Amino acid sequence: MFVFDRHMFITLCIGLAGAFIFQAVHIPMAWLLGAIAAVLIVQLSTKVQLKWHPYFRNFGLIVAGYSIGFAFTPEAVQDIKQFLGSMIVLNLLFIALFFAVSYIVAKRTDLDFATSLTCCVPGGMSQVVAFAEEQGDMDMVVITFFQILRVLLIVGFVPLMVAGSSGGGNTIDGAYTWSLIRALVLCSAVGWLAQKIKIPTGYMLGPVFLLMGINIAGVEVPQMPISLLHIAQLMLGIYIGLLLKKEDLHLSKKHVFYAFVSAGIFIGGAYGLTFVMQSLYNLEFRTGFLSIVPGGLDQMGIIAASVHANVTIVTAFQLFRVLVVSIFLVPFVKMFVKKVRV
Repeated sequence: MFVFDRHMFITLCIGLAGAFIFQAVHIPMAWLLGAIAAVLIVQLSTKVQLKWHPYFRNFGLIVAGYSIGFAFTPEAVQDIKQFLGSMIVLNLLFIALFFAVSYIVAKRTDLDFATSLTCCVPGGMSQVVAFAEEQGDMDMVVITFFQILRVLLIVGFVPLMVAGSSGGGNTIDGAYTWSLIRALVLCSAVGWLAQKIKIPTGYMLGPVFLLMGINIAGVEVPQMPISLLHIAQLMLGIYIGLLLKKEDLHLSKKHVFYAFVSAGIFIGGAYGLTFVMQSLYNLEFRTGFLSIVPGGLDQMGIIAASVHANVTIVTAFQLFRVLVVSIFLVPFVKMFVKKVRV
């Protein structure tokens, strides 16, 4: 049973304080980054007990999914077809980079190659951590730290890198209406169903597919207020800020260093490939970078919606990468680990 207790209220106040401070000093995406920073600082430097219910994260994902699905017009869906070849090539490049980074980490630390592969999977954090737990004999602290640090670095730095880039998007503000509330309730139901049938990031993809279908059918969808997107950023920011625990920091300096190195290589690789994408398709930097960087469909989706990138292209690329990671990469790591440990 859900109970909004004192610890959740304190956590909410800390996240709000961070958002207001970041907004006051004009840091981009203040509601997301401010909440992450404030919660992370309190979590790691004090004994204050912080708590956040998954319901809040799910609400943030539903709102993000609504915002993304709203942009999936028939014209936008047609535009995506031209990128299919690039999606395949980019994922092959990232798979090659994944193996190279895993090899470097295994060589330079005391981790075996199987654990190194698990640490460096570029995406699918929840799946990877769950798989590592099932093994029973893998270093969970190291694996969790590598995966969480990559997400934190990407979510922390990517908005700052794309906020000042050229190009803009639709900044029309919507209104809170009964039509919007009914649409959000329907999105919540579809998101819950998508999660139940094990669709990756179901609470977000359910609303995306629902609104995409409604748009293609020619039915008008109410515009979302920008303030609601800020609330979604806050909900997700607090959740992300709580991912890194104090116990995750009790690692050797070598593990911490190479966790930063591996995440930096992925971000740097995405940064370089963005310029190739720009030259091939004349994409603005923010859209290209958010499409390529391996930061998670949910995080990149809400960042794209917030900085007015082309969310249909970003979502298509990130969704394709999620499918590659889920269908090929994670099963390969599982198979490799089983062979090594038989």
